Amino acid sequence: MDLPNISTYLRPDDIQNITHWGEDWTWLAGGTWLFSEPQPHLTVLVDIQSWGWSEIEVKQDNLIIGATCPLIKLLEYPWLKEWTAGSGFKTAINALAASFKIVNLATVGGNICLALSVGTLAPLMIALDAKYEIWNLQGESRQVAARDFQLGAKITILQPGEILRRVLIPVDNLKWQINYQRFSIAATDPALAIVVTTKNNQQIRCVIGASVPAPMLLGEAENIETAENKFIAALDKENFLDNAKAGANYRRELTKILIKRSLSAL
Repeated sequence: MDLPNISTYLRPDDIQNITHWGEDWTWLAGGTWLFSEPQPHLTVLVDIQSWGWSEIEVKQDNLIIGATCPLIKLLEYPWLKEWTAGSGFKTAINALAASFKIVNLATVGGNICLALSVGTLAPLMIALDAKYEIWNLQGESRQVAARDFQLGAKITILQPGEILRRVLIPVDNLKWQINYQRFSIAATDPALAIVVTTKNNQQIRCVIGASVPAPMLLGEAENIETAENKFIAALDKENFLDNAKAGANYRRELTKILIKRSLSAL
């Protein structure tokens, strides 16, 4: 889709070449969502694709995924056999039911920063206890836990001019058992509920998404026997979405079913 209101296109060499930031500015990476609908509030695009950020690398005991890494790279990555969590990435990306073109252009950072309630990657990142590295215009960086990044539907902790630089996942966490459950009315529809569970030798974690405004870590449990009751009881504290697609009570009951299925699969 054309964006006739865009008056300025910038392609700086790096973030420190940007001296200020306006409310009508936005970063441009893959652009698959940005160009999918009108953006009347925007006039300036800042293209970051030429910055040469690494896509996927292992460094200092972390799997590091650059924000501009296309989703297709996660599907094609040669996951080690012991990195059982790799199946979660494949499931999350396939859950988008997106076209070949979109999967090749859409980026990891774009999927996360768009912060849709139905986002597929954010629940997975929280379940794997990932951290996000954020840069500002002064070249300063900070790290935040994935579970603290998204505050609501299309709401994140990013301040004006800040950008998600990369995702860091401890390599040991990639060895966790993982199960990704998703339900939608049709395969190509946005999810009504997502549940991601992980299990290691010490704990079981459960994250819910799509049924709530922002993905939420329900908590941790020591074993399967106590996990189901604990996670389902935690749903009583959550604010489930209530709209034309599905009511809050329906989403809550659906989430309960997916929790049971996910724990059973573990």
